[in-house]
Amino acid sequence: MASNTYQAVGNKEDVSEIITNIAPDDTPLYTRLSRTKATQVTHEWLEDTLGEADTNKHVEGYTYETMAVEPRMRLSNYTQIMHRGIHVTDTQEVVLKYGLRSEIAYQMAKKMKELAFDCEQALLTQDTKILGSMTIERQFGGLPYWIVTNVLSNGGTPRALTFDLINNALEQTWNLGGKPSILLVSPRNKRVISSFTAGNTKYMDGNKTRKISQVISVLETDFGVLQCITDRFMPNDVVYGLSPEYMKRAFLRPFKTFELPKINDMGRRAVNGEWTLEMRAEKAHFKIEDLDGVVPVSAA
Repeated sequence: MASNTYQAVGNKEDVSEIITNIAPDDTPLYTRLSRTKATQVTHEWLEDTLGEADTNKHVEGYTYETMAVEPRMRLSNYTQIMHRGIHVTDTQEVVLKYGLRSEIAYQMAKKMKELAFDCEQALLTQDTKILGSMTIERQFGGLPYWIVTNVLSNGGTPRALTFDLINNALEQTWNLGGKPSILLVSPRNKRVISSFTAGNTKYMDGNKTRKISQVISVLETDFGVLQCITDRFMPNDVVYGLSPEYMKRAFLRPFKTFELPKINDMGRRAVNGEWTLEMRAEKAHFKIEDLDGVVPVSAA
């Protein structure tokens, strides 16, 4: 054996047993929505509303008056099938590897996170719903499809995101009975919000403990407190004010992993599921669009 490392043969390679992966895996909207069950590919729900306040006074001995009741609204969304899969040769599965034992288990864990990304992106970008066919994929309508009442636009002309603009959207939504609790923004617009003055931006302990392990930026407005949530899939020209209690993930088939039939010297695994967005009380949310995504110079 050689007396130095330059000539030695057989020295063990110095490879860390830790595999580093800094890819983002946060899905703030998808994980905040509660679950419910779908039983058909067309998932339906009913929605009702109260009549407007009226001057209500009558003389003694008045004659009863009645009116026809308003029918409830029947709303629907289509379920969407989502799938991810991998294959690994049987040899690769059994050879010794740095940082892991099973290549299949490691790769499937990655696919589960990627699938969550797909769900988050679908919620934020899908602006139409498609029934589909045996050759066309079904698609559920996401936030751009559903939120149509409280939309503050600027005719396509970009403008700055301001505290007053958020307050205007909240006022319009409040007048219709809504009270959004979260403001979903892009990283750029989060910086814009952080530049607001007059003490509107504050911080709170998301876990309500003395130890701050999750700091959430909040915005104090004339219509309550908004949690400002940064989402990687949000564009810079839009922000959403949401009431997550009126939104649900409706699963026709919950996500599950399974082994595919063996057709060659490989292990094949897949994960799939079928779900849709159940959007109740559309008027309880708002959208501000036509934003320029420009951070004020003082905060840049």
